[in-house]
Amino acid sequence: MQNEFDSGKSLQAIYEKYKSDNIKEKKLAYMVSSLKDNSLIQKYKTANNILIGIMVVITIITVFASYGIGLDVTPDSAIYWTIFSIIPLLFLYGFIKVNFQAYLIYIVLSFSQFSNSFKDFGADPMTDIIGLAVSLSIIAFVWFLKMKLFPYMGFLSPKKNSDKQYLVAVNS
Repeated sequence: MQNEFDSGKSLQAIYEKYKSDNIKEKKLAYMVSSLKDNSLIQKYKTANNILIGIMVVITIITVFASYGIGLDVTPDSAIYWTIFSIIPLLFLYGFIKVNFQAYLIYIVLSFSQFSNSFKDFGADPMTDIIGLAVSLSIIAFVWFLKMKLFPYMGFLSPKKNSDKQYLVAVNS
């Protein structure tokens, strides 16, 4: 599908072509809606590069923090360092490859861990507020990029119009 889209075929034409292949309509709409559009990638290249830079910084911080945590737990901290470092590296790879699932999973995991930001909230109010603002800003930035790079995708599934038809099938 990606090769067909890259060669100039419209999303709607790709959707119609595969519609008769016994693929469920929702799954097909998901697959077509999450295709990478090179023109959108170029348009938002600077913003995505900023996100990649942020993820590099987060990865470096995670490496040093996990090394310190590992030293507290056991002298053989390489396993902790490796495990905690893999997660931001996977996101970094997904953002470099402009993968829809990477943006989505980052947002979902960030929200699921958001309640941890409020543990001991107020012990150092200025640091807590700054950390919360930075976290929310990164989540909003990832959400913005996800919406711009994949305009036919909603939060978890392909967008529909008022007639309950998938937008990728009628507007692309």
